[in-house]
Amino acid sequence: MSKQLLKGLMSQQGMDQKQVANALGVSITTISQYLAGKYQGRVEELDMKVEALIATYKAKVLEKKLNVTFVPTFAARKMMDLINEVHVEGDMGMIYGDAGLGKTQAVLQYARQNSAAVVIETDGSYSPKVLLQKLCGALKLDGRGTIDQLMDLIIGRLVGSSRVLLIDEAENLSTRSLEFLRRIHDKSGVGVVLVGMPQLLVNLRGRRGELKQLYSRVWRHCPLGNELSASDLALLTENTLGTKEFNTLFVKYSQGNARRLNKLIRGAVRLAHLNECPIDEDLIKEYTKLLIN
Repeated sequence: MSKQLLKGLMSQQGMDQKQVANALGVSITTISQYLAGKYQGRVEELDMKVEALIATYKAKVLEKKLNVTFVPTFAARKMMDLINEVHVEGDMGMIYGDAGLGKTQAVLQYARQNSAAVVIETDGSYSPKVLLQKLCGALKLDGRGTIDQLMDLIIGRLVGSSRVLLIDEAENLSTRSLEFLRRIHDKSGVGVVLVGMPQLLVNLRGRRGELKQLYSRVWRHCPLGNELSASDLALLTENTLGTKEFNTLFVKYSQGNARRLNKLIRGAVRLAHLNECPIDEDLIKEYTKLLIN
């Protein structure tokens, strides 16, 4: 039975024996013998591996049926409105709030709709030079040279360009990196939006007022707090499932977090499918036990 199911999976997914062997952690010879009904090893053990592989692909097919398109929640519209204002006016702005509120999705959606937007997602390893090199890459510039040379290249490209720089996870940036962004803004006249966790606000204020010049330029800000509204969460749920039927339940257990909601919906749908049962509160509560609060 498992052998026939595996043949069906290979046909549906266009997989060859080598890909199946890699997925199962066995040799190509083993798969060849198994499919031909000549395998002399532990057939039951291999059957179990095959069934697990098939279950994984079924789960992926199920996930693809969920709608993952961008949802214009109230929070997302607020963020995109701020980005647009900063873009048009050539100002500096800031978006900050807890993780899982859709900040990155709003930034990426704005960039999809506006080719003049330049998105940089930072991490803790970004030195000032790495930041400038990433900006050069996004602007199709040669990222070689000293920091001063990189600054000249970036500013030269941005002057008169009507661009907007969207710096995601900006709380990772050092004081010096933030100062470079201020100088780029001042000298090029393009808009700059800093996006990040609440720590970003603390970083911009500076412990000793060392970023006064930068903070004074951030005229627009969008504080998101620590959770999304129930109406935004309901909109996300309805968009993903294509029905309002489960809005109340998923909103209740999402803890105001879009990322947790996303994991919860997918997990509950998968669990309901595997157990051939309907989605209800007991099932959702059961799946929340697998999520870290």
